[in-house]
Amino acid sequence: MKGIRLPDRASISFGIIERGEELPMHRRNGSVSFLFLLDDSRGIGDLIERMRSFNPVLILALLLILPLSGFAEGIRTWTSTDGKKLSASLIHADSTSAIFKIKGGREAKVPLTRLVEADREFIAAKLKAGKAFEISPMPEQTQAPRELDVSGGPRVFTTPHFQFETDQDVLRGFIAEAARVYEGTYYALNGLPLGLEFSPPGGKTHFKGRFMNDAAFDQIANSKMPSLPGQRVVGLYLGKEQELLVPYSSLGAVRRSGRLSLRKSSDTTTLIHEIVHQVMHEWLPVIPTWFSEGIAEYISAVPYQNGRFEFKHAERGLLERLEKQHDANGRVTGVIPPSSYFRKYLPGGEAEEKEEEQNPLETGILTSVARQAGPDGWTGHVSEYRDAMLTVYFFLHLYDQKNPGAPVGAYLRMVDSSMDDTDKVRDLLKEFEEKRLAYNADVDRFNASLDKFRAEVDAYNERVRIHNQEIRDGVPKEERTPVGKEPVEPVPPGKLVVPPEIEAASSGGRIDLAAMVKRASLPGLLQGRDVAFLDETMKEAFAEIGLEIEYR
Repeated sequence: MKGIRLPDRASISFGIIERGEELPMHRRNGSVSFLFLLDDSRGIGDLIERMRSFNPVLILALLLILPLSGFAEGIRTWTSTDGKKLSASLIHADSTSAIFKIKGGREAKVPLTRLVEADREFIAAKLKAGKAFEISPMPEQTQAPRELDVSGGPRVFTTPHFQFETDQDVLRGFIAEAARVYEGTYYALNGLPLGLEFSPPGGKTHFKGRFMNDAAFDQIANSKMPSLPGQRVVGLYLGKEQELLVPYSSLGAVRRSGRLSLRKSSDTTTLIHEIVHQVMHEWLPVIPTWFSEGIAEYISAVPYQNGRFEFKHAERGLLERLEKQHDANGRVTGVIPPSSYFRKYLPGGEAEEKEEEQNPLETGILTSVARQAGPDGWTGHVSEYRDAMLTVYFFLHLYDQKNPGAPVGAYLRMVDSSMDDTDKVRDLLKEFEEKRLAYNADVDRFNASLDKFRAEVDAYNERVRIHNQEIRDGVPKEERTPVGKEPVEPVPPGKLVVPPEIEAASSGGRIDLAAMVKRASLPGLLQGRDVAFLDETMKEAFAEIGLEIEYR
């Protein structure tokens, strides 16, 4: 008789897949009504006949409600799935439809399913490059309602979009003035061409703010972030708690008749900066720090008064901020080149980033501070806020002067869209994790069965050896050692299939959902231009408004 050859032991079970920070659920922008809608049952050619009979006065009235800016390109011939042709320029598109400008300046909405594959691919490429989104115009100014409804007191107050708590009794006028800043900032963010829909976190009805004495604030601030020599934290948005903390001293509060009140002449720049973080909470985990801090600095520098932000005077606000807070009189030195913000997310960027992290002194910041930098290298140095503000201003006002704000709007729309993609990856990860754990349990059971099988095989082979020896020794058949049945080899578990979306996201390593969003949304800001020319472009653009930029 022959013994049994042992099979190999099962391979080691799959390890846990690492994931980046969990992304918040977010709301998508609502649909927009347009002048014409071609449903799936009617071709492009039918549009012409319908427009000939359309009331021209009504056309004019309806066109007035359409966005005033976008990415309209040159005329192109589009083909429907039924072979009809249409000469038109693409204004903007989304994943389901496209808006075209046809002869006479009239506009039409066409479902992408009505276009041939080549046209759909053309539009998909435009969307991927951030060049086909609907972008609203840059406002001259935004204004919160002059009469705000403030209820509650003396320590808990509510306005249309915010709820405030204080650690001591305050006058209603204190809250009324502070609320005007909060609500004004909320309206400013909604008025900018950012393409986002802002809402309180976690399904709440109001954003939450807390005012407190300086000692209590400093204790919390020091526990949350490192201190920098010569700098003091004057406002803090806590992402986990989803509330904004501001000390009374940052508001210019004064005590009157035993209660605090807010001077109307108080400097509100810090408060505005932190409110921007609070309102944009949903996107903070996935947008780079330079952008989140830069847009907060930018808005806080825009001339503000009584709930009104004057974006038409943003240039004046920028120059005044640079002069007052950064001692810049027409010249700014040691500026971080904007291209460095994108280096990590370009081909080969990961290696460059690691090399930079090993040389913190190249940033011109003390090593002790550089060691405390966040995951994207942000240290909180005052010059970083300045440089981030300059870069955001550049992309909002100077990078595309024909469509101010369009690059930032396209960028944030792509961030929003990419969050949808990462939501899908996250769901796949959750599903795959359950399968992975079940597979590992199957592997453990198989390996245990294999150990048992190995012992049974050894015992069986030993009986075979003895039985064969007894045959050679002439032992009668009925007296020989019984061999018994051969052990049954256990069946190994089937192969665990990793979804291709997870393989693509991991690239064989750690899955970082936030990095996926940052990498996918970068084209929105660049608008097809080479990042290598970004530094010189920004330098020349600021020179045209009388500001000399010198990079570090």
